[in-house]
Order: sequence, then C-alpha cells, then structure tokens
Amino acid sequence: MNCIIKIFKTRFQLFVNFTLLFSLTLISCSPSLTVLKFNPDFAESTYKYFAEKSEKSVIKYPDDHNKLLNACETLTKYSFGFTMEEANREVMIDYKKSQSLYNEAHRNFVKAVDYCGRALDVKYDNYKDWIDDSNNESPIFTYLDLPYLYWSAGAYGGAIKSSKGDPEWLIKLPRLGKLLEAGISLDPGWNKGALYSAMISYTMIRHDPPVNKEIMARDFFTKAVKASNDLDLGPYIALAESVSITTQNKNEFTNLLYKALNIDINANPDIRLNNYINRKRAIWLLDNIDEYFY
Repeated sequence: MNCIIKIFKTRFQLFVNFTLLFSLTLISCSPSLTVLKFNPDFAESTYKYFAEKSEKSVIKYPDDHNKLLNACETLTKYSFGFTMEEANREVMIDYKKSQSLYNEAHRNFVKAVDYCGRALDVKYDNYKDWIDDSNNESPIFTYLDLPYLYWSAGAYGGAIKSSKGDPEWLIKLPRLGKLLEAGISLDPGWNKGALYSAMISYTMIRHDPPVNKEIMARDFFTKAVKASNDLDLGPYIALAESVSITTQNKNEFTNLLYKALNIDINANPDIRLNNYINRKRAIWLLDNIDEYFY
C-alpha cells in the first residue's frame, strides 16, 4: 500500500492541473450566459439552489437512480464551475481562503461520488464490486448509462483534486479511468467529445501511464476537436494544462490558448456556457503564465 501511495504522490503535481476536466454543461441558453457574465453572484446562488434542491429530493427518494444522478450532476457542476474555479484563482492571492474553498468543494464532491455510486448500485448489483476491483466482471452498461458514468467520473475527479493529495483519494484514481473507459466503449463521441476531452488529462496522470502517454493524450485531443467540430474550447485548454505544462512547452501552451480564444463561443448553443467559462479560464492562464513555466 505504501508503494502505491508513493506512486500516486509523484503524480499529484500533474493532477493539480486537472482543472475543468469535465464539460460544464450547466445551462446552455443565452439568458444564463448573460446572467453569468453580468451578475455572477446571482448565477452562483442559482446553481447552488439547484444543487441543494436535488439533494433534498434524494432524501425524499433515496433509491431513485434518476434523482441520485441529478444530485451527483448538479453538485459536480456547481463545484467545478464555481467553488473550484474560485479556489484555483484565490490560491495565488489568498491562500487561506483558497484552502477553505477547496475543503468546501471536496465535501460536495465526496457527496456527489456517493450519489452516483448509489445510482449505479441501484441499477447494477455488481457495480460496487466492479468499481472497487473486488470483481473484474463489469456490469453490462448501456447507452442510457453514459451520463451516470460520466458524472461519476467527474465527481471522482473533483474529489481527488480537491483532496490536495490525500492518499485515501489518490488511490481511487483508477476508478475514474474505469468509468471513462466504460463510457468510451459505449459511445466515444458522446456529448460532443466530452469523454475524449476528459481522457486528455486522465492519460497524463493515470496510475499506470503508458510509455507513449503524450502521444495518446494528443490523439484524444484530435478526436475531441473533431467530435465537437472544433467549436469546443475544452480540448485546447485540457491539452495546454495537461501536456504543454508537463513538457514545459511554453510556445505550444500559448498557441493552444490563443486558438481556443479564437473560437466563436456562440457558434454552438449547446456548449455556449461551457465555452464562456473555458474562455475565462484561458484568459486567466495566459495572464498567469509565469506561474507555470520556469
């Protein structure tokens, strides 16, 4: 166990850049984008309300897999889109505040992991044994399970990142990979390449990295760009943070982010809000580029 934990700790620095792993498809309509742009505090409180409402629904219907999925999804979206994003920015300004935000996000991600786990456990008797490696026999997932797999992976990713190196969570990194790979086996281009985008980052920080991990990450990038018709900023930011920083390729980092900024965030209404959030991330990364390259 100590050996495994050591391996995970050596990879944790890569995991620090594992931000915006998942497509933040919060609400894609233009009014929401306007609210987020001009009244971010109201937008945050609105999404927090949705998350709290979904949790109350779970208390009332604890075995309803649809309500459990909704609670997992809304908590994960809220934590990635607001709490974690603020924590990432505050870490360079107010360290104490950033740690408080990371702790808040972690509590919510842990609950999200539980909700999605319970949802899949309701659907499949052998899910729990499969996810914790007690039994290698995988549940027979279907296309309808893709949101469950995706948001469960998102919740695990958030819990691991927000744990700030806690071995209890670092050793669960393989579970994230199992969920993503199960999703890709069902429909690799699902949700405009969201699974491919997630795999860009996961490939670079996985516990059993392939020798050609950089090549594989770039291949996932190409597939993600194609799946979104090059209208999603996410793959560019994922590659910049996961590969360019790791290889200390500053020119590639800036080129990827500028390419992302040239994408029309209004071209695809389904990912408009996601692109708006990623655009803000790209600008912030460029403004703080010296923090990542030496």
